[in-house]
Amino acid sequence: MEDLKIAGYGKANGGNFNKIVINGYGEIFESAICKDFYGTGTAKIHGQLATGSLKYTGDTFIENHLTANSIDMTGKLDIKGDVNSPIISICGDMNILGNCKGENIKITGTINSYGNITCENFKANGTVTIKEELCAENVDIKSCVIDINEIHATKVIITKPFTLGIRKKRININEIECTTIEAELLNCKKLCAHHVKLSKNCVVDSLEYSGDLELEDGCMIKELIKIA
Repeated sequence: MEDLKIAGYGKANGGNFNKIVINGYGEIFESAICKDFYGTGTAKIHGQLATGSLKYTGDTFIENHLTANSIDMTGKLDIKGDVNSPIISICGDMNILGNCKGENIKITGTINSYGNITCENFKANGTVTIKEELCAENVDIKSCVIDINEIHATKVIITKPFTLGIRKKRININEIECTTIEAELLNCKKLCAHHVKLSKNCVVDSLEYSGDLELEDGCMIKELIKIA
């Protein structure tokens, strides 16, 4: 298989390649399959991308599904389909119109997901928006701007970021179902857990727990239900 290399400005048809390297601005029409995809600048794929590894600095736009063994991005990743990759590491912005499936997902910056996210470990430092469900073994979010429909996990940790000055706070989670939760910031309609530890900055409409309960003074629980 040949390599596809674009330097400066270029356009190419899709197909099977050994590796795809884009440094500058490159567009690929239709779907592409390759062992490695890397470079810097702006890459647009008008179709699906299946690659062994995706390592890019800049902006990457994919108009269909993305499948990779590993994703390591600095910049912006925009996918209009589903994402399937065991390892996802993003420093910047990640926008997904479809579902996302992986093992270890780490986001530093912003993630906007309009579908479900399913993984073993989800770690985010920044703005988190998930319109559907986040299903994971471990969820670790450091943020004061969170908008998630549902979280289903074994362990959930939500902490405040280290920032200087005044920063906007918006924590909205419709439902959390987990074994253990520790939260410094939270605004949740329904929380079901076994072990619960909430700080004074937490507001929960309905809390159902079956194990340990630790609530800091100032924490607001509108309905508290102990499950035997």
